[in-house]
Amino acid sequence: MGYPYRSKVLDRLGVRSWINARNWSTVIGGTWIDDRVLEAMNEVAKTFVDMHELFAKADGRVARLCGVEEAHITTGTGAALELAVAGCMAGDDYGKWMRLPDTEGMRNEVLMPRGHVIAYTPQWTAPGARTVEYGQAGHLRSFRGELESKISESTCCLAYTVSYNTVPRGVVPLEEVIEAGKRHDIPVVIDAASDLPPVANLRKFTDMGADIVCFSGGKAIRAPNNTGFMVGSGRGAEIIGYVRDHTFPHSGWGRGHKISKEQIVGLVVALEIFVEEGDSLYDEQYAAAEYLVEELKGVPGLEVEIIPNDETYHEHPVMPHVPRVLMQWDAKEMGMTAEELDAAVARDDPPIFLRNVHYYNYYTDKDWRLIDTFYLRPPEKVIVAERIRRAFLGAP
Repeated sequence: MGYPYRSKVLDRLGVRSWINARNWSTVIGGTWIDDRVLEAMNEVAKTFVDMHELFAKADGRVARLCGVEEAHITTGTGAALELAVAGCMAGDDYGKWMRLPDTEGMRNEVLMPRGHVIAYTPQWTAPGARTVEYGQAGHLRSFRGELESKISESTCCLAYTVSYNTVPRGVVPLEEVIEAGKRHDIPVVIDAASDLPPVANLRKFTDMGADIVCFSGGKAIRAPNNTGFMVGSGRGAEIIGYVRDHTFPHSGWGRGHKISKEQIVGLVVALEIFVEEGDSLYDEQYAAAEYLVEELKGVPGLEVEIIPNDETYHEHPVMPHVPRVLMQWDAKEMGMTAEELDAAVARDDPPIFLRNVHYYNYYTDKDWRLIDTFYLRPPEKVIVAERIRRAFLGAP
């Protein structure tokens, strides 16, 4: 039997269908979508709807699922961050929304820990804001004083990123950032795009006192890749209400973040499934990791172990609960570098993406790769194990 998840449409376009052993990543298509979500999207695609009514009802459903006062569905986490910052700057002022990204005279400074400046930082400034950095990557000695010294009449929000992309050493305590926000009456906005599962994280940060938290729909939730949402309570709920009242389907700067009725419904149904089933997936994923270790441990010179990412042992202080298999080896002894392994497992049909970021062993010079189990379906874990064994052993 051939590979069951091969796409005929991609075949017709001359594009390969890959096995995802890397985890969610927009550059490899984000996620695969549950049939129940696709059915809902297909159903709503055949009718029409008042988008204002759909937003009000769908946002309300998301808020209830997340245990917060307010929510708003967006075109990805990046858009959620942009819209949240715009809400902090423009509030309920129609004139200010209509002239974005011109923010002259507005509170337009986003305070950000220096160790949180990552590839997605431009999203914070897209509505016309500017970032103001504080702290020193690597230790906490000066961050409190620097944060206080940077707060001014121009500060619109305090930014915080909960992600494995941030500096792992000397993490600025979120609790203290939230306290500073309360002390100075400044909203705290969090980028938590990739910090799911567990399901409890949907309300963890708002329960801590953060005003607005932004999540991805197209990662662990398995909604369409270009969906996301923001949640909030208290002051954050008020700001989210302003965002909904002044962006798509309304006119002005926010209209550029247009989202379809199919995407909105897909996000809601996927979130419903995630809240009900998300945490139960871990055991199945861990069993896949155990299978991979058993299949690969017989390869001479290859060290394999499970990184559970379960708060007992993880790749980074901030990791979603997804078990991964770590492979390490001496490239000279094995005659293969990590890059050559990538090429070897991508050579045949179906090609395979391995995880090649966010793990660094600073204490040896061994090459490494990770096998992520989140998207591996039963036939795929068998293909991954066989392909890696063949790459190292040179078997036909």
